[in-house]
Amino acid sequence: MSQVRDELRSSKTAMANVFANPALRRIFLAFGVSLIGDGVFSLSAVVYVYRSGGATAVGVLAVVRYIAIASVAPFTSTLADQYDRRLIMVASDLVRLVLVAIAATLVALHGSKWYIYALVVLVGIAGTAFRPSQASILPKLARNHDEIAGANVVSSTIESVGFFAGPALAGFMLAVANVAIAFTFDAATFVWSALLVFSMRAPTDAERSPEVIALLSQPPDTESRAQSFLARAIQGFRLIGHDRNVLTLVVLYVLQCVVAGASAVFTVAIALKLLHIGSSGLGYMESLLGIGGLVGGFVALMLMERARLATDFAIGVIVWAAPLVIIAVVPTLGAALLSMWLIGAANSVVDVNAITILQHIVPNDKLGRVLGALEGGEVAGMALGSLLMTVLIHLTGLRTGLALIGVTVTLAVLPGLPTMRRIDETVFAAGVVHPPPATRHLHHLRWRHSH
Repeated sequence: MSQVRDELRSSKTAMANVFANPALRRIFLAFGVSLIGDGVFSLSAVVYVYRSGGATAVGVLAVVRYIAIASVAPFTSTLADQYDRRLIMVASDLVRLVLVAIAATLVALHGSKWYIYALVVLVGIAGTAFRPSQASILPKLARNHDEIAGANVVSSTIESVGFFAGPALAGFMLAVANVAIAFTFDAATFVWSALLVFSMRAPTDAERSPEVIALLSQPPDTESRAQSFLARAIQGFRLIGHDRNVLTLVVLYVLQCVVAGASAVFTVAIALKLLHIGSSGLGYMESLLGIGGLVGGFVALMLMERARLATDFAIGVIVWAAPLVIIAVVPTLGAALLSMWLIGAANSVVDVNAITILQHIVPNDKLGRVLGALEGGEVAGMALGSLLMTVLIHLTGLRTGLALIGVTVTLAVLPGLPTMRRIDETVFAAGVVHPPPATRHLHHLRWRHSH
């Protein structure tokens, strides 16, 4: 309990420091509202696609969206290093504003579903330029080192809140209004975000601490910039393949991503087809993922005391998959809500531990390439999961499909447990390990892709 109180106190202090900075306050107010809007749009889009094309359409569109994001993101993310990051974020907001507004109009006028499907994919593509610019601009907005670390705590907290507030609000809006209204709400959040981001101004050097000034004055990494994305990606995959510990961890991580991709299909199918709880019930189910993520973040931090990060990581992957069997065997609302909460909690444990483990077993000068390859594996795993879930629902039915994915992934994790225990014994045997604050916001990336 004392550690929980310490974490809460630390988060509260970090938030207070960050929101005392006008520039950081603006960017996080923009981010928070925009993230809620994203949640509303994502769930509303899933509901629209399911109603117009069924679970197959949801799965196919998810796969197309994953491929599109994976293909475009490496190139749009480089914009943050070439142009004014503030303007890149504003441009991303304005492009998405136009796309979502068109989608809302088409839904209201009963336009072609194919145009709306295309717009859903384009909105995801347009968003790939925003997050790299936001993450990389934070040090320039901070006045001291504590604000940089605090900004990552605030980012993590806002994302967790947004991931349950957005779907909950979407469920309410779909219950009392319709998809077009929900899309319009998301469009309004982009206006809010663009205005706040455009109005923010970075501190002057007189306001910055010497540490921040030194950080911002570091020479650019010309060697990395000289390499093509393809060359860096290939090196990352080679590094993973040459280290058995890293390879095992990445394989287990990708297995979890398979379930994450499947969730884009089975969550809406469970709510609308299996339980018949409607759009509002779907929103509450999605909200429990975010609530579980908040709890899981604190659980992950407390489990650090055991110094069994790799073993806990593997158990977290199992907890991602095993609840699907519960829903298949006991197809009730209570079982579904419990499963969603467990999956959300496991998400935080898996992601916080995975990044921390990689930071300890991969040399720092090679870590970026490994993380880049890992992200490619994430998207591939999610695409595979969406496709598998779609095919299984069509061939075997929803409950059997859930059981097959849950059991298969759970059993696939077991051979990796000895390697995870070996990592704990050789790397973390010395005692407590604390994850660097700068990585704590990364564990929500998958939720943004999976919806």
